[in-house]
Amino acid sequence: MSKLCTAGILGASGFIGSRLVEWLILNNLAEVRPIVRSWKGMARLSRFNLETWIADAVNESALEKALSGCDVLFNCIAGDRDVILKSTTAAYRAAAKAGVRRIVYLSSAVVHGFNPPVGTQDDSPIILNQPFKYNVSKAMAERLLRRLRVDGAVEVVTLRPSIVFGPRSVGWTTNIALDLLTKNAYLIDGGSGICNTVYIDNLIEAMWLAAMSDRSPNRDFLIGDGERITWADLYDAVAKAVGVEFSAVPSIASEDVSRIFAEQRQAQRRAALGRFVWAVRESLPFKAKASLIRLLPPNLKNTLKQVSVPFSKNKGSAMLGNEKRSFPELDLEIASLQQCHYVLPITKAKELIGYVPRVSFSEGCRRTTEWLRFAFGYKQQ
Repeated sequence: MSKLCTAGILGASGFIGSRLVEWLILNNLAEVRPIVRSWKGMARLSRFNLETWIADAVNESALEKALSGCDVLFNCIAGDRDVILKSTTAAYRAAAKAGVRRIVYLSSAVVHGFNPPVGTQDDSPIILNQPFKYNVSKAMAERLLRRLRVDGAVEVVTLRPSIVFGPRSVGWTTNIALDLLTKNAYLIDGGSGICNTVYIDNLIEAMWLAAMSDRSPNRDFLIGDGERITWADLYDAVAKAVGVEFSAVPSIASEDVSRIFAEQRQAQRRAALGRFVWAVRESLPFKAKASLIRLLPPNLKNTLKQVSVPFSKNKGSAMLGNEKRSFPELDLEIASLQQCHYVLPITKAKELIGYVPRVSFSEGCRRTTEWLRFAFGYKQQ
């Protein structure tokens, strides 16, 4: 019986990393070595008898020790730009010193932007000039990896999933459910934009194929479900799971997004100033307040009167035509994602590493519904 390969998993405590650990163990595919920043990160995976290593993702020497004897490293680290870039360099150099054969780096389809031009494919140029910090950070990390891998010390495969959903997903499952339940959800243009989903287990299988294929080294792959899914499809599925009427989710026209966002930001600044004024009024002695007010110019006094009432945290309003309407507070990144009009192809992954999305979107939604109903305490139907 051939020896199983040893797989180091950096970021094993996260949504994707922890599912990768489970999937590899349950399918008896590899000797798994989770690498986490602290022991509490292993709480979810403590039911498995694993050789766990504690190492900071940006500590090259600690990573080298943790990776000793590993054949492959799955880099699933998330974080801010500093963490993303430093961990990318540290992980590559540590893997090279430890004799790791291949790194599977989990990037993101956002390196092509939130609304990729029609015709975008795996080998299209990545975009560094984007308004969103996370997108640029991932693009910078990919460019950094390309420079590092020139030495040929370690093979690198880069995977670019987009909207990863499924059980235990925070961003594209739990948060959507919470927004729906608290009436903070919204859809751009009724949710007609393309949602490039990938069910979590489809992504995990793609990661394993990338690690094992002879045709994957030093290539980049877009990974998705391979179906034409809209944002309305995803939100409708989550709404049904948590018992929310999907038709009640407000729709915002794409041409109004920038103006509404600007008006809400202005209102938030006024609210912050209002809270400051309120705090000053409550903390200063009466005589000090009276003296301060006398010193203020008339125009500033009027402004402070107008902003002294705190602004609602989650709601805003904007003029649409002659009508003033209320909307949930907009997240510009989510609003931009919902304006995508292009289904990203997965042809290259199919041809070179044999990737076939085994879980359909509808089946992924069924599994996600079961988990959501369990997680939110609903009775199973």
